[in-house]
Amino acid sequence: MTAAYEALRDAVIDGTPRAEGAAALRYHGMLHGLPVLVKSPAAIDTTSGHRVQRMDALPAGDEFVRLLANLVLRTHSELAHVY
Repeated sequence: MTAAYEALRDAVIDGTPRAEGAAALRYHGMLHGLPVLVKSPAAIDTTSGHRVQRMDALPAGDEFVRLLANLVLRTHSELAHVY
């Protein structure tokens, strides 16, 4: 299942138009869509040689919580001053 997810993620990051499997995730959601993708072998090519070493996308621990809190507070303060 991890290989199917990573292959789909690589296709989306590479900008593949209408990556196969995206519709299953859109319709079923991540929880039920990934098992659907795993059952259909033609949906995603998990043997693609395109492997990129990924850097951590999220800040560590407290930094991530602070980032989320700042986003929520900024959104809330903008909405509170609309009227």
